[in-house]
Amino acid sequence: MDRRKQDNSPVNIFNKFAKWFALLMTLLYVGLGLFLLFADEKKLNLAVPHTVKIILGGVLILYGVVRFMRVYQSDSKRKRRYED
Repeated sequence: MDRRKQDNSPVNIFNKFAKWFALLMTLLYVGLGLFLLFADEKKLNLAVPHTVKIILGGVLILYGVVRFMRVYQSDSKRKRRYED
């Protein structure tokens, strides 16, 4: 029998929620980084120098990509564990 189909335990439900939440946060970090990079400075009204906005936007995008890779790797490890 396939263990993934019959396992509806609270731990499995929490793992699914955690995976989708991590993916949502990844999109949020990348989106915020892109917003900082491409937002119009006149409409944004932040008292932050342009170079700081670029650096912070780049760091947020990079962090989002790193989080995505970690979620992807942990999900692929979990799938391989069930296939064994």
